[in-house]
Amino acid sequence: MKHGADILIVEDSASDIQILAELLSGLGSISFAMTGADALAKLRDSQFDVILLDVMLPDMTGFDVCQQIAADLNPGESSVIFVTALHDAQSEEHGLLLGAMDYITKPFSPPAVRARVRNHLTLSRTTRDLRRAHERLQQLAALDYLTGTFNRGHFEMLVNRELERAERSGLTGALLLIDLDHFKRINDTHGHAAGDQVLISVADAWLRELRSCDILGRVGGEEFAVFLPETGGTEATNIAARLLQRTRDLPIVWEGRQTLRITASIGGAWPVDCALDLKTLMKAADRLLYRAKQAGRDRIEIEGANKEQSIC
Repeated sequence: MKHGADILIVEDSASDIQILAELLSGLGSISFAMTGADALAKLRDSQFDVILLDVMLPDMTGFDVCQQIAADLNPGESSVIFVTALHDAQSEEHGLLLGAMDYITKPFSPPAVRARVRNHLTLSRTTRDLRRAHERLQQLAALDYLTGTFNRGHFEMLVNRELERAERSGLTGALLLIDLDHFKRINDTHGHAAGDQVLISVADAWLRELRSCDILGRVGGEEFAVFLPETGGTEATNIAARLLQRTRDLPIVWEGRQTLRITASIGGAWPVDCALDLKTLMKAADRLLYRAKQAGRDRIEIEGANKEQSIC
């Protein structure tokens, strides 16, 4: 049994708390509560792997506590075990249907209780570890492996969600496409590892510059996209200018001694008098990005776009 488990005993009898605490000694850190309200307060503040819960409490039933755990607190995060003098099958069924993992009746067999709690601790921790691993895998599937920004697929999903929300609310949003200037020259001169460092450094700098609501994704080799929710043309232009300046000013240290410099070109578009889908916004921003490149790079071209995909 690995250390670090947390056990909560909810029992109104001090003698029963002492018996259970001694019985479970060595399995983890033990806390106790003598009322349902105290138990719920502890559960709001802390995470427990196993909760041993009496049914008959002075202020509410253990069934009520279990129901609140399942509805409001940490469903699936803790294993609830009823420990009660109620022997009838109806009470046992009711407790299990509320989400309890086990139902132990008093008087109980101490070795059996310890073994069952040990098993539930293992199950609770394993379930939590699997959930965290699953969440981590979901996060990794959404991110670009190199820069930590969203990958193209997840970026498009998030922006489409924002565009749907914007259409319902009548708010707008702007899209920026950012392409690093002469990036191939860095790869050819210093190697692909240096190019990777440039990508990592500029992405980190942009993330620090952007607002928490903004969505940054890597959509190509050296091309990134930023969606700016609830943002009109003036504010989008100001944000693009800050990103451009941040890129110019960014010293990228390579191999501890050499400082690389990079600039970027930005094309941006926002809807004018209508809702636009992501494909249309991307086409408009891409056209403006090409214009920025043709005009000498290290500059911004940003304008409004309409449904006919022309620039207004």
